[in-house]
Amino acid sequence: MEETGRPAAGPWRRPPLTRLADALDRLLLPLVVLAAAVGIAWPGPGRHLDAGNAILITLAVLVFCTGASLTFRDLAAVRTAGGRLLVVLAVSTVTLPAAAWLASRLVSGAALRGGVLAAGVAPSEVASVALAGLAGGEAGLAAGLLVASTVVTVLLAGPILGLLGAHSATSQLTLLATLALVVALPLLAGAALRTADPLGGRDRAPLRAAGTVSLLVLLWEVASELHLTGSDARLLAALLLYLACGAGLGALLGTGAPRARRAAVLLPTAMRDFAVAAGIAASAFGARAAAPLGIYGVLVLVFGTAAVALVRRRDRARSGPTRPG
Repeated sequence: MEETGRPAAGPWRRPPLTRLADALDRLLLPLVVLAAAVGIAWPGPGRHLDAGNAILITLAVLVFCTGASLTFRDLAAVRTAGGRLLVVLAVSTVTLPAAAWLASRLVSGAALRGGVLAAGVAPSEVASVALAGLAGGEAGLAAGLLVASTVVTVLLAGPILGLLGAHSATSQLTLLATLALVVALPLLAGAALRTADPLGGRDRAPLRAAGTVSLLVLLWEVASELHLTGSDARLLAALLLYLACGAGLGALLGTGAPRARRAAVLLPTAMRDFAVAAGIAASAFGARAAAPLGIYGVLVLVFGTAAVALVRRRDRARSGPTRPG
């Protein structure tokens, strides 16, 4: 065989920012745990930043980077994903806030209860779309649920919190304006950038890396607000109860559907976006209320990763060992 003289292709041949983005994706779960641990162990810097609304600023950056992974055609998938999307959206919009209210009864203090309630009105977790794809789910349906649930959150988070009896430190109109500013507008701006694609895709790796870094920074900021006390076991129980309710609801809504569709319903329903929830909690109830969302963010990412591993293991078991020819 003749030598071509060309260097062999390999991961080291990719641009540095692409390698960085890929490495951050691979190490996301341990980095999430590390960010939360650093925030809890050394809370001072994070609390100082939170006093200047750093949570909302970081959230806007994260949502922009998320939007930059979607085109306007992807956002339009909410119209074409079918009737199941509407059913899932309607049922989860009613049921998840009720589940969060039930879970919040396990904790004491208005701030911590507000944080748990904020998880109930949050949209689907951004990572759930990618995880649904890894589990063999329908990416279009998962993305449609993400977009549709984000719209519902922007429009209805304030009224739903009011119906649940939450005493917000800000008006529903102010909360709506905040969500429009830090969620809706950055999402649309990111999608506009991706749709126009002025750099021919060269900005995708940097934006992907920036999105992961902003996710970790936000988790660190949120975890910094957690004041460890003897009641944290009850807070953990409340968040686990809410997560279990979301997982049970997602499994129920996927009943009777093909396996790929069940995965696309389960993960976006069970995994709610801790970042947006933290922004809601900080805006509505103060920075202290965002503390539970640091724990919740770790829980949902662990749950999602474990769910994908379980689905893959079941698929391998069903396919059985390959017989030699």
